[in-house]
Amino acid sequence: MQQKEWKFGAHSMRQEAPDVIHAIYSGPISLDEMKRAVELYGEFGKNGPYYLIAEIAQSQLGAESRRYLSENGRSEWFKAAVYVGADMVQQTFTKVIALGMLFIGKSQFETVFVKTLPEAQAWVEQNRVKLQKKSG
Repeated sequence: MQQKEWKFGAHSMRQEAPDVIHAIYSGPISLDEMKRAVELYGEFGKNGPYYLIAEIAQSQLGAESRRYLSENGRSEWFKAAVYVGADMVQQTFTKVIALGMLFIGKSQFETVFVKTLPEAQAWVEQNRVKLQKKSG
């Protein structure tokens, strides 16, 4: 998986560090686009858990796509999912999806909501430091 950036529809993902994936979702996310996103999430997860920074303020996730993500996403892929710009409806659906992945998966991951991309990047850095202190 040498490629560092992927585009599908109006959406994109890029690897920013060995353990950070930055996704930008714009507009409606079709079922096929969600299938591609989940496929990429799984590919990234083969190298160990990572931080997902997802900009979702300009996106809409329909019921079919939500169900697919909940049933096919795996909690063990993620250290944390940091959502940028989510409104209350998006936050609610995102928490439900994360709960669905926890029932299917083997591990727990943090779900965090921030307003801006710099806040997301700062949260990831702070979390890395916190985890390093815990591990010794």
